[in-house]
Amino acid sequence: MKTTMKQLAAGTFIALILLVGNVKAEGTEIKASSHESIETTLQLENWMTNETIWNTNAINNSEFVQETETNLEIENWMTNDKVWNLNNSFVEETETGLELESWMTNDEAWNT
Repeated sequence: MKTTMKQLAAGTFIALILLVGNVKAEGTEIKASSHESIETTLQLENWMTNETIWNTNAINNSEFVQETETNLEIENWMTNDKVWNLNNSFVEETETGLELESWMTNDEAWNT
């Protein structure tokens, strides 16, 4: 069984190589350059070459301010059993059966 599978895999691999190796693809479609948009040249701006912006060694740590968040507090609704015990809040609904009404079978209503 193993030998058969290996032979089948090897044969498939060789056939794939022969197919791919014999492909002669010649372009018949329009060149891609006719579909490309022409972009404007890039312009250097002062901030792009400014050493004070890009020199990370010169940055003073005092410029950064540590953000602090308010402390989290537990509120009453977070620990209230009535809020989290959802079994008590579900009420089983009952639906009435479907009934045919006169407008449903009236030919004048449907043939307008």
